[in-house]
Amino acid sequence: MKRLIGIPGDHIHLRNGIVIVNGVAQPVGFAQPTTPDNFNEFLDDFPAVPPAGIPGSTESWAVNFSNYIQDGDLVVPPGVYFMMGDNRHNSLDSRYWGFVPRANILGRPLFNYWSFNATEGQLEQTGLGHKLVWIGHVLVHFFPDTRWKRTFHVVR
Repeated sequence: MKRLIGIPGDHIHLRNGIVIVNGVAQPVGFAQPTTPDNFNEFLDDFPAVPPAGIPGSTESWAVNFSNYIQDGDLVVPPGVYFMMGDNRHNSLDSRYWGFVPRANILGRPLFNYWSFNATEGQLEQTGLGHKLVWIGHVLVHFFPDTRWKRTFHVVR
C-alpha cells in the first residue's frame, strides 16, 4: 500500500527513517520502523542521496530530482503528490519514481480489507511453484499471521 506523504507545497525529508513534513515529524503508524540492521541512507535520510544510479529509480526522476531540493528538503510542486509505502525498506515509491500527478489518483480508499504478515522478499517471488507454496503458507498461517489490528481498518 502507498500512502500520501506530501501535497503541493510541502517540504519533505526523512532523518533516520522518520518522515518530516514542513518541519514536523510524522507518527510512524503502520510503517516499517528503521533499525540499525535495515538502515539505508538513500531510503532513510531522503533526499540526502540523489536517486541517480539507485536500482529501481527512473531516469527522468534522477535527472530532475535536484530541481525540487530546497535547504535539504524535497519540495512538492503544484499538481503532484509524494507517496511512500508502509514497507518502506522494500517499497518502490516516490523516492524511486518521483511525484504522482493528480490525474493518476483515482478514488479514495475506504479500508484495509485484509493485512497479512509476509516475510521480506516473499511477495516478489515469481513462478507457479512459489505461488503454490505461498498459498499453502497463507492457508496454514492465516490466523496467526493476519494482522488483525489492520484488517478492516478504516482509512482516514
